[in-house]
Amino acid sequence: MSAQVVADDILKVAKARGISLTPMQLMKLVYISYGWYLAMKGKRLFSDRIEAWKYGPVIPNLYQVTKRFGSNVVPADLVANGPISNEEMRSFYESIVENYGKFSGIALSNLTHRQGTPWQRVFQPDVMGIEIPDELIREHYQQGLDARRAAAAAS
Repeated sequence: MSAQVVADDILKVAKARGISLTPMQLMKLVYISYGWYLAMKGKRLFSDRIEAWKYGPVIPNLYQVTKRFGSNVVPADLVANGPISNEEMRSFYESIVENYGKFSGIALSNLTHRQGTPWQRVFQPDVMGIEIPDELIREHYQQGLDARRAAAAAS
């Protein structure tokens, strides 16, 4: 699967919920989906490369197809009304949109810039194209998954 297919599915779920997304929000939601999926399933959600750019993790292929919208929302009329690519993923994408879709692109970027995040661990201001290793992403989201499980067990 490609990051663009994941982005299309997230856009469809968001549209169904009446939520519009900017390219920055979409980029971060696709990245966050990748991280949670990697932690939960132990495998990649898509095959595209993820790099550490100035404003956080970026999937270059997805950036190329969304940059034309700038800071504007992706127009709803460009989002297909059909089914998502894999119906088994619907609840996963709905959870991502529900938990993160309410945040602005800047807020999501700040979330991915926190101390200890995969982006923060590899980003170098004057170096382009640094790939964020899957192992760092998996480790980061696994810590979040473990914390959620511990909190659920404690309550």
